[in-house]
Parts: sequence; C-alpha cells; structure tokens
Amino acid sequence: MSTTYDYPDAYLAKFCTQAMETRAIADVAVMGTFNTFWTERLTVLRAYIIVCLENQADAEDLFTAKLKSYKVEMQGATASAQAQAAADAAESSNMVNGFGVFSIPLERA
Repeated sequence: MSTTYDYPDAYLAKFCTQAMETRAIADVAVMGTFNTFWTERLTVLRAYIIVCLENQADAEDLFTAKLKSYKVEMQGATASAQAQAAADAAESSNMVNGFGVFSIPLERA
C-alpha cells in the first residue's frame, strides 16, 4: 500500500510504510489542528522520527544522527505550526459574517 505523503529523505523513505504514516498522523493530530501544509510537514517529520527510533541500533549509527537532526527540525516546525494555527484562529475570531471587525478609537479633544 502506498503512503499519503511524499518522503524526500531517500534513505528513510523506504522505511516509511502506511502503518508508520498512520501513527505519525495520529501523533500530529494530538498536537493540534493545523492547515494542510503544516499537517503534511509535521507528519513527514514525525514519521522520520518514528523510523529512526525503531531502527537505531547504537549511539553512532546513521539512524541516531538523523534522529537528532529531525528532532531539532520537528521542534522548530511545531513552534511555527502552532504560531500559524494561533494566528489563523485569531483571524477567524475577528470575522463577523465574513467581514473583519474594524474599530476606531474615539477621543475627545
């Protein structure tokens, strides 16, 4: 069976199965609700992390090196995704009937 997302890391892509992707999607869903771009990005990174955790044999193998790299990337991507989600939520809460709320402060001279 094929996966939903593309995995650009040629070495880890062969380990990214549909079951692995399903686990990654579930893990990302727990983090929050994100737009399509961030959902895909976080899912791919989480799948890589899962693959590395399950396949690392010792502290000096390639999986361990990739795990360290992808964990750092995942932290940055998660922070960016959460910031985008918060901005999207704030923008949608400022909408009234599809139009933004506009206010002008009135001051007495």
